[in-house]
Amino acid sequence: MPSFIFIYRAGPDPVPADRVAENRAAWQEWNASLQEDYGIRTAGGRLVTATGQTDADGVIRGASMVDFDSLEQAVSAARGAPNLAFGGSVEVLEELSQR
Repeated sequence: MPSFIFIYRAGPDPVPADRVAENRAAWQEWNASLQEDYGIRTAGGRLVTATGQTDADGVIRGASMVDFDSLEQAVSAARGAPNLAFGGSVEVLEELSQR
């Protein structure tokens, strides 16, 4: 079964203060439904290039490694990510197979 990486990107506006608890609960439910092999949350960091480094822009908020039968199924599942409700996005990438 192919593995996919979901990269979660924040939207242009933060989650409103009165919806933080709701958002946290939605993420807990989301992570459980994915049965993810591996999931991480990110907070800040550095962007490194050949010419130096700068502060990361904070757009990437986390990632999940998940298994689906096809890219289409992975994309369909990604449509339920909680960050979409707040203008975010999910990049769905298939892990390169070394066959």
